[in-house]
Amino acid sequence: MQVDGNRKGQAKPAARSTEPAERGLGAGLIGAATAGWLVATPPAMAQPADIASTPVLLTADQIEFAAEANLVTARGNVEFAQDGRTLLTDLIAYDIEAGTVTALGNIILIEPSGDAIFADELALDEELRDGFVDGIAVLLSDGSRLAAVKGLRSDGERTTLDRAVYSPCEICEDGGDPLWQIKAERVVHDTASGTVAYRNARLELFGVPVAYTPYFYHPDPTIERRTGFLTPSFGTDSELGFTVETPFFIDLAPNRDLVLSPMFTSGAGVLLGAEYSELQRFGLTEVEAAVSYTDAAGKRDADGDLRPRDGNEVRGHIDAQGRYALNAQDRAGFDLRLASDDSFLRRYDISNDDVLENRVYVERFGQRHYVGINAYGFQSLRETDDQDEIPVVMPLAEARVFGPRDRFGGQADWQTSILGLSRSDGLDTRRFSSEIAWQLPQIGVLGDVRSLRVALRGDLYNTSGDPETRGPDGDSNTTGRLVPNVSADWGLPLVGETGSWSHVIEPRVAFSYTPGNLNKSAIPNEDSLVFEFDETNLFEANRFTGLDRVESGANLAYGLDFDSVGPAAWRVAGLVGQSIRSGPDGLFPEGSGLENELSDVVGRVDLRPLELLDVGYRFRIDKDSLTFRRSDLTLAFGPPRLRFDIQYLRISDELPEQDLRRRQELVAGVRLQMLDSLAVGVRTRRDLEEDRTVATQYGLIYTNPCLVLVAGLEQSFNRRGELDDEVSFNVRVTFRGLGDLEAATDVF
Repeated sequence: MQVDGNRKGQAKPAARSTEPAERGLGAGLIGAATAGWLVATPPAMAQPADIASTPVLLTADQIEFAAEANLVTARGNVEFAQDGRTLLTDLIAYDIEAGTVTALGNIILIEPSGDAIFADELALDEELRDGFVDGIAVLLSDGSRLAAVKGLRSDGERTTLDRAVYSPCEICEDGGDPLWQIKAERVVHDTASGTVAYRNARLELFGVPVAYTPYFYHPDPTIERRTGFLTPSFGTDSELGFTVETPFFIDLAPNRDLVLSPMFTSGAGVLLGAEYSELQRFGLTEVEAAVSYTDAAGKRDADGDLRPRDGNEVRGHIDAQGRYALNAQDRAGFDLRLASDDSFLRRYDISNDDVLENRVYVERFGQRHYVGINAYGFQSLRETDDQDEIPVVMPLAEARVFGPRDRFGGQADWQTSILGLSRSDGLDTRRFSSEIAWQLPQIGVLGDVRSLRVALRGDLYNTSGDPETRGPDGDSNTTGRLVPNVSADWGLPLVGETGSWSHVIEPRVAFSYTPGNLNKSAIPNEDSLVFEFDETNLFEANRFTGLDRVESGANLAYGLDFDSVGPAAWRVAGLVGQSIRSGPDGLFPEGSGLENELSDVVGRVDLRPLELLDVGYRFRIDKDSLTFRRSDLTLAFGPPRLRFDIQYLRISDELPEQDLRRRQELVAGVRLQMLDSLAVGVRTRRDLEEDRTVATQYGLIYTNPCLVLVAGLEQSFNRRGELDDEVSFNVRVTFRGLGDLEAATDVF
């Protein structure tokens, strides 16, 4: 039987009925009559005023109504719904005049929030808001559970539990204790504020008490953000000593929050960290900072010995960024990264960066144009660098405009840039560059893809200082040049199949010509200092990274691009090529692979011969001896539960001009998923040239539906400032529902 209506009706009962409703058509008629008593009680009877217009729903196998006593009794599969709450039980007695509902047996009360209350006996008002509950258990919307000997419901929003237990863990089949639980003398769940508060609470792991607090609270599952403590982390460090970090989250607004993270150390005082985030309709701003008052930063002398420290000082850092969309076309943003000294970030394990980049920019993206204005500043954390010799870039303005397609299918484009570099102690450079070009792409009758490009660029330089050494000594000088260039690119993609394999093979040729030797001594080299010849720039007209150096003369590059895919996703792909050039000597540095007319052979191979093996290899081979001058190998193999990763790098040539030394380095790691919930990993980095280990990391992650445990051990064998060989260990345990669940270790 189902009843749904309101209690404004004026009809009165004609007779009293105490017979149980029967199933079938008769049950429907008798049930409808009983429903009339529920929804059409005369106003002369005592009724709560605020219930007069609230719909009532009652279904059951049997319903009895005593008219004189105004008592409805329902038995069997009873469902009573009122004001968004639903009560399921075996037996219910509804006293209409008193406005009370009493239930017995298999009681489930479902709240509008999705929480479910289970009980042995329950007495509530007819709105199912207030009353007493014996043998209560609460299933929260995220699966967490509360259980107590008895409970009290008040205001429809507050449940007070005596001698209660809370746990988000699954109930053990053998009836044993869950992984962790909180037992308390009293627990109050306030659904209005979304808070679960505890009095005289203790935390138990596997049934063993490990912590006690007289008062404690956390948000219930309906709350996504709430001011309070996040999960702490603990560790030890050979430099800092024993460490404890206790982050505190502050919910400033739905779009703004602040995390204060004090770190207490036994060997280096207190580090106060803070993270601020703000999301607006136009973009995101994030600020991270930390400060400490501790022993002064250490310096080393020419022999590598640490100089005595001079007392304590304030040390810290700031790392901020903003990304903004001003409108559909315009973007703006900034990056701010500063540190008080060279070793602060590494000392507190914040970052291992050697250079901190600062940037402010504004950009516009049009349908056929781009405009960007940037300013850069850099802070070096290398002991060998002189900060006064590092330039400030202000401005770097760039613009590029594309014209429409002409009747031949070609397209013209114009790009220009303005660059200003200034140093506290060194060369100041100002550069204006502008280029106009025309490009014609075509597809030939053989299916070949070709392109022709003609360009003319003009560069104007003004310098103060020495353009060759970038030192401060020298007069102001203005010079310029014109850079004409013609380049062509041709490729013939060939597609075929052999058995279950499909292939794409493309021979490629690229030609470029720029007359004369345009790299004058009066033109400084600011943006082309670091150069590497590989497969990524083999077919480029200018293999230098910037504009200050021009690859003049004729250049012909040729190579083969291939990609074959077989069954079970097997794959072989790559590129191999070489170039011939005629131009001025000494254009490229010795050991670069382009110092002679015929270049080294460069290439890349990506190989997947098995489902559990991925190989990537980049190389440069000496054209005369056919020895490998550069090898870069990446290897990943093993099933998902046991995964190995190996990276090998070898550079055989010293390049003093680019500050690149002969290197041979190996990074190897393994990750073992021992159980579905437990993974361990280790990674080591070794300098094979010096035959020493640079760093080693060990990690462990244990994941459970109600708990995450992350532990990491790291050994570092690099000197920087006051830092020597360092060993650190950190562990973090996150309890579901009591803090954030985001936890990770670098090993994974």
